[in-house]
Amino acid sequence: MKISQYIKSLKIEKVKTDLLRILFLFIISFVVIIVSLLLLESIFYFTPKVKKLTILSVSGLVFLKIIFVIAFLLLVDKEYFDKYSGWSLARIIGKSIFPNNKDTALNALQIENAKNKNQSSELADNFTQSIAKKIERHNPKELIDKKPMINIKMATSIIMLLSIIFLSVFSKQSSNAFYRWKHYDQKFHAPKPFKLHSLTKNHHILGGEESSITIMSEGANPDTVNLILSPTQESTSKRDSMKIVLKSGRDMNGFYQFKLPALFQDYEYNAFVNANHFYEAWKIVVSAPDTIFVTDRPKLEEFEMVIIPPSYSRLPSEKLDGSIAAVHGLKGSEVKINLVSNRRLKSSFIKQNDSIQYLNTMGYKGSGSFKIKADGEFSIHLVDPRGITNRDPIPYKINVITDHYPIIKITDPAPVITLGNNQIIGFDIDIEDDYGFDNLQLAYEIIRPKYLNVEPYISMFIIPDIIKDTSYQNIKTPWNLSELMLMPDDEVHYHLELTDNDIISGPKKTISNKLIAKVPSLADLYEEIENKEENIEEKLSESIDEFVNLKSQIEDMELNVLKAEDELKWEDQQKIKELVEDAKEELNKIKDISNAMETLLEESEKHNLFLPDLAEKFKELSNLINEILPEDMMDELNEIQNSLEDMNLDSLQKSLEQMANNLEEIESELDRYIDIFKRLKAEQKLDELKNRIEKLVQQKDKLDDDINNIENEGKMNDGQRIAQEEQRLLEELTQLNKEIKQASELIEPFSENSAAELYELGSSEEFKNTKNDIKTTISNLQKSKNNKAKSSSKDALNGLHNLQNSFSMIQNQFQNETVSEMAAKLEKIMRDYLFISKEQERLKESTSSLSRNSSQLKIMAYNQQLVQDQLRQTTKLMIELSKETFSVTPEIGKAVGTANNSIEQSKSDLTNRNIQNAVKNQNLAMEALNTTAIKLYQSIQQMQSSGSASGFEQFLKMMQQMAGQQQGLNQKGMNLNFGKMSEAAKQQLLQSMLQGQKNIQQSLQKLMKEMQQSSNKHGQGDLKGISQDMKDVISDLSKSNYTRNTKNKQRRILSRMLDSQTSLSQRGYKEERKSYSNNESTIYSSSSGLPEDLGQRQSLALDALNRSLNSGYSKEYQTMIKRYFNAMTQMKNAEQKNENTN
Repeated sequence: MKISQYIKSLKIEKVKTDLLRILFLFIISFVVIIVSLLLLESIFYFTPKVKKLTILSVSGLVFLKIIFVIAFLLLVDKEYFDKYSGWSLARIIGKSIFPNNKDTALNALQIENAKNKNQSSELADNFTQSIAKKIERHNPKELIDKKPMINIKMATSIIMLLSIIFLSVFSKQSSNAFYRWKHYDQKFHAPKPFKLHSLTKNHHILGGEESSITIMSEGANPDTVNLILSPTQESTSKRDSMKIVLKSGRDMNGFYQFKLPALFQDYEYNAFVNANHFYEAWKIVVSAPDTIFVTDRPKLEEFEMVIIPPSYSRLPSEKLDGSIAAVHGLKGSEVKINLVSNRRLKSSFIKQNDSIQYLNTMGYKGSGSFKIKADGEFSIHLVDPRGITNRDPIPYKINVITDHYPIIKITDPAPVITLGNNQIIGFDIDIEDDYGFDNLQLAYEIIRPKYLNVEPYISMFIIPDIIKDTSYQNIKTPWNLSELMLMPDDEVHYHLELTDNDIISGPKKTISNKLIAKVPSLADLYEEIENKEENIEEKLSESIDEFVNLKSQIEDMELNVLKAEDELKWEDQQKIKELVEDAKEELNKIKDISNAMETLLEESEKHNLFLPDLAEKFKELSNLINEILPEDMMDELNEIQNSLEDMNLDSLQKSLEQMANNLEEIESELDRYIDIFKRLKAEQKLDELKNRIEKLVQQKDKLDDDINNIENEGKMNDGQRIAQEEQRLLEELTQLNKEIKQASELIEPFSENSAAELYELGSSEEFKNTKNDIKTTISNLQKSKNNKAKSSSKDALNGLHNLQNSFSMIQNQFQNETVSEMAAKLEKIMRDYLFISKEQERLKESTSSLSRNSSQLKIMAYNQQLVQDQLRQTTKLMIELSKETFSVTPEIGKAVGTANNSIEQSKSDLTNRNIQNAVKNQNLAMEALNTTAIKLYQSIQQMQSSGSASGFEQFLKMMQQMAGQQQGLNQKGMNLNFGKMSEAAKQQLLQSMLQGQKNIQQSLQKLMKEMQQSSNKHGQGDLKGISQDMKDVISDLSKSNYTRNTKNKQRRILSRMLDSQTSLSQRGYKEERKSYSNNESTIYSSSSGLPEDLGQRQSLALDALNRSLNSGYSKEYQTMIKRYFNAMTQMKNAEQKNENTN
């Protein structure tokens, strides 16, 4: 037997074995599919369509299996698979029969196939035959691996066994499933675990009523059951067209209860439960449908409300529909209601709080109204002919809108004010209310001083300027209190009362806070001024101490900066920052002091407390404090901060040094300011006492006339009133007596003699006698002893005159002493400057005779330095003197600065042997020194002179007083346009203006008469024009006319008065200059280089001044010039005077 034949037999056996394995796999898969299909059908109850598709799919798989087997056999026959090839089978033979040489059978097969080509065919045959014999001994079946076949048979047996067990256990389900698969074209329904039944069945309810439905379960009990309600009819209402789905759990009784919402139409309902899991064959369990029948209720188809506010509010009507939740309206508003129902109505009514109000009902409609009286609620109720009412009427809230109290906001005046001379209070009031006003009233109470023991006077009047039909108004109106005959120490307590127009609940009234207007006595006014002065002085002293302390700390810090090498210590940096902030704070305090000074001046001007000369000095003092602070002080402080941030130690050290110098300068200026301020306080105190004594004399003179006229006019009851006025007078005199003694201490540093005499006057018998005479007069008046009252009143008046004269003498003595002392100091300084001027002249003459190469130039430079040292020493004395007076003018400071600058230039020229320029600068220094002497002499003359021989100074003061009065009168005219005024108030103001204009006219006529008597006719043409305008204004005011033409004439009167003041001032200076120039030559006739002609001297001085302005000054002279910069305008007239002398 050949090897190839054996391999062919082996191939057939192997193919059979593999086909048998495929058959077993087919059986396994078929069994699994059958069991699976039966299992799935028993669970899911497939539809006929699914079953058909499944059967077709299984049949297709079987057919594919058969095709696979046929294709496999064909491919094996074609030796497509390597595992069935000869060499692969030879390997199996070698592996099984020849384990030691597995390739033996393969080699034999190859030799057998190739023996024809081999040269040794005998040897090949022997080899192949021997191998074939060995192979023949073995059956081909034995060579095939039997293990896979055993495994597949075992797997098939297990699967068959499991399938039989499964089908046996679930025999019923399996048999049913098989039956359904057998009848695959029939539809079989899955059994349901339970049934749902409605115990409520068909149900009848009224529309909107609450109801419930009960569902029971037969069989299993689901956890939850759903209920769906579907409307049986279509509806245009979204609410009634929607399906309603409810859910309920099982209750204790095993039922499912569903509470239904309000229903208004018929609904069909079903209970249902959906399957929760995918493996449940049933999808849903639904109960049989039942119906809820709804009987219709009457309801509102249309509902409208109209709110009509009360007439006083002037608000429009408002329409509302039924969708609102609340009705808002003022108390007393009428609410009209109109409604339409879906059914014919038997009746309808409004239930408001606890009351019922029926509506007019007809058919489907109803209407009616009610008043809003308080907060609450109401609802609309409908009743149809069947007696059925609307379901749950909507409760509407009633909210009463509050009519608030009116509001008063007073911008002006302040809560407490001091009345000025015109006794007019200007009101600036804002009033506000929701719906309008009824009236605005001013209630006031006049409270007299307690010592008079008089009951307060109370009154009220309506402010007519109110516009009633507006919710907001700004009112500006004046209140003239002059008709109330107020006296010093009286107080007017007043308030405003604003009433609204509420006619329903009654007008509501708002009362403002109490306001107070005080009529101060002169004593009160001056006491307030003195308190402010003391406060200013105290703040100045504190500032000086702070600046001294700051300067000391800054100097210490300078040393630390110098010691530092690269960077300052952190502590030093913080300290510098603190010093800068402290300096800024102190500078702001100086500004506050300046503001306090301005307030002091405003108060004095308001009440005419200072005489013109004193007021002018206080203005100069106020200007001076504004000049104390260096202009670049703030920049320097910022520079310190910048240098500190950049850690530039050189710049920081310089800035600190400059700051220390500035603080030293400020300290010096504040010292000077305090010295002048104290002197002005002393002068002001004397002026105050003089003014108060004059007022006392005037008041007593009038009261004396009233006492003399008591019996003549038959007014016996006036005695009590006059006694009260006398009591006021006594109180003022007693207070004045105390203050005169106190004033002696104030003026003692400036004049001990005047202080002693003032104290003696305060302690004199004249004061005691005068007070006793007034007390006697009061007692006689109270006892109606009029004749004795006249006698004691006359004695008291004479005593007051004597006191007035004595005080005037003391005041004049004080002024003369202080002026003489100051003039003596100025004169000494003037002589020193003249001496320096002569020395400078001699030096100039010596210098001009030298040559450029002279050895004397060094000596000249040395002598020039001596002259400069003398100039500085004298200038230092003048600076000290400037702390006591304003007579050291800026022109004097500029002239001294020019002289010092020229001397400095001359020294430089002498050092450089520039003789020509040195002589030129020496000449300029000499001229500046001469100018300084002239200006000092003019200051001395001006200080010593209280007027001039021609009397223009007196006329000028009279004109100034009249101008001030006219300005006040013009202001009253402006008050006529200040808001709206009542006719009575306007007439009252016109009468006051008329009397004031007549008084000014009398003063003008007196001035014209005095000027004519003194043969001074200059300016009388202007005065006549003023007089004519006054006549026209008086004529208009007498007719109660105040037109634009009248106002323009008043303005022209004031303008002409001011022009006349300028004219008188210029004329007065010319006269004074003539008197002064006649004596000049006797004082300055010397070879000092001062030209004989004063006009030329003035021109040279001005040239020197102009040159000095373009030159550099030392710090000392710059300070002095800056200090008096604000006084420059005062020298304008003096310069004009000098120019016109020749």
